[in-house]
Amino acid sequence: MALKDIHYKKLYEKVWNKLRQTPPLSGDCGKLCDKKCCSGTEGDGMLLFPYEEVLYTEKDKSWFHLMDSNTILSNGKRIKLLVCNGDCPREFRPLSCRIFPLTPYMNSLGRVEFMLDLRGLGICPLVFNPTNNPLKESFVDKVYHAFPPLLKEDCVVEFIKILSEQYDDSVVFLEKFQQSKLGVIDN
Repeated sequence: MALKDIHYKKLYEKVWNKLRQTPPLSGDCGKLCDKKCCSGTEGDGMLLFPYEEVLYTEKDKSWFHLMDSNTILSNGKRIKLLVCNGDCPREFRPLSCRIFPLTPYMNSLGRVEFMLDLRGLGICPLVFNPTNNPLKESFVDKVYHAFPPLLKEDCVVEFIKILSEQYDDSVVFLEKFQQSKLGVIDN
């Protein structure tokens, strides 16, 4: 294994371990939605953080496959998408699964905060109904405490900026959708 791969393997293992045994709710959130986030199609999956795929090179691939996503970093690195069969060994869940329904967001001050992942609006009651399904404070705290080592990596910061731009685009789209919906109702 190359030195860079070893570096990223250790980095992500450290972050994964910080998020071990930290569910977003007191109970099993999969009971609210019948585990919709784990039951997509062959093309649905979770984006891996840059170089996180090194953690999967020696894993039993019977429960997942990796695909290239459409997200490409400035160094040419293509972000991978992990697609599982809906039943994974929880200890091998990617970082995106461990922090879901949150996503990192680079605010206007250049600081990373965590927002509800708008890509979960169609499937996750924690996203589309956060008032009735509030996240555990300890979960949010652990996510914030797990990320500082990742923020030292330029490729991760660039990836978070891309996610933030996508988040902003989603907000604009939802605002336009809401306005057009209200316009139809008012007519």
